[in-house]
Amino acid sequence: MIKILYKQCIILLFTLIMVNNAFANGPALTGPMKKFDTTPLSERELALDREITWRDKYNHILSLDNFKGKVVLINFWATWCPPCVQELPSIDRLQKKIGGDNFVAIAISLDRGGKKIAERMFKRLKLKNLSLYLDPTNASAQKLNIRVMPTTIVFDRTGRRLGKLEGKIEWDEPEPVRLLKYYINSTYRQNTKSVNTAN
Repeated sequence: MIKILYKQCIILLFTLIMVNNAFANGPALTGPMKKFDTTPLSERELALDREITWRDKYNHILSLDNFKGKVVLINFWATWCPPCVQELPSIDRLQKKIGGDNFVAIAISLDRGGKKIAERMFKRLKLKNLSLYLDPTNASAQKLNIRVMPTTIVFDRTGRRLGKLEGKIEWDEPEPVRLLKYYINSTYRQNTKSVNTAN
């Protein structure tokens, strides 16, 4: 019995060391990215991440699978949320700055009024680099346990969650860009072809 407990303690200690080393070798979270939550998720939470879907402005259903091969930033926003509206232009600039074959920023409107209301806000804010995405039923937000608006979640090239940030920041500032570029250039980079769903 003591030998079994000893072995389990050794395995647990080794696992903790590996996890700590992984985080130690990860990016430094500075400035606004100190709020970026990288707490590991349970298998159930990871499974729910893979189930989320949303729609484009043509009413096509999309999921993370449509963007495999890219680091994906998903931002949940609504027109009735002032911090969301303030944050959107920075996400638009971020998409212009680093969007392409390796990265995409996806802003999903949770407005119940759907396309008409969200599109009006896109025009008002003069967003030219983001595609319009919608989830008027809030199904994806519920699966991801979104409690604060805005909330932004970053996924790796395989669709696995890297972290979540609740609240508004300027996404095109140096610290967020540095973190996202770290993930884009990381060694787990996958050589998978992504589906182009841009306008």
